[in-house]
Amino acid sequence: MTVGDSRVGKSTVTKLLINLFQTKGKKIKVYDHDNRNKLKAYTNSVPIESLDFFNGGTDKILDEFNKNELDIIIVDMPGQYIDKICQYIACSDLFDLLVAYKWRLTFLQPISHRTDCVSYMKTLVEVAANNANYVVVKNQHFDTRFIEYQQSMQGNLQLVGGTEIVLPALPRDHYEALERTGKPYSMCYTDTSIYIIYRSYIYQWIQNFNNSILSNNVAIKYLGLNNENRTSVTGVF
Repeated sequence: MTVGDSRVGKSTVTKLLINLFQTKGKKIKVYDHDNRNKLKAYTNSVPIESLDFFNGGTDKILDEFNKNELDIIIVDMPGQYIDKICQYIACSDLFDLLVAYKWRLTFLQPISHRTDCVSYMKTLVEVAANNANYVVVKNQHFDTRFIEYQQSMQGNLQLVGGTEIVLPALPRDHYEALERTGKPYSMCYTDTSIYIIYRSYIYQWIQNFNNSILSNNVAIKYLGLNNENRTSVTGVF
């Protein structure tokens, strides 16, 4: 589950992951908890359903566990809501259910320079401890140093086996051109409506994000990209 504060790049990371999972031949399904329809471009390429985690919507995911047909489930959650998320985990016995169905939960959290990201992560680790995997995405659109995270949370994350990947910065006008196409990212670097120099940067941006994952054996495992099938749940908060 990708988790975190608002406007830190959760939907962007979700789109990039969909592209990567598709190139690796993974059977995936996406549940969109956000009401802003940011994943509309992918509705023709992967199954996407709306979900409300806080009003009984998780029964849909339990049905997927029973079917045992998917390699990866992505849940794109809205920003913030850390208290509700932790309450849901406790009330639903989520970790026991995951063990029973032989799935594993990965929290995927993009971070910015804001201290709120660190507070969010701290609360999540305190509640989930070793019952989940953790992947921090350093979104370099905001910073390259992440001092607050390094000083107060990086060590604690390592203690629970967490790992880090990088979302490289993409110039704002390039990103806006990418989003305006309304197409999956993997189609945008061949879209002639975008300046060719922009397309070159977009292509390299996507490749660099993928390489950040594929060069990290822990991230490969936590994100379900190894050869073991149906052992990971990746959700996006």
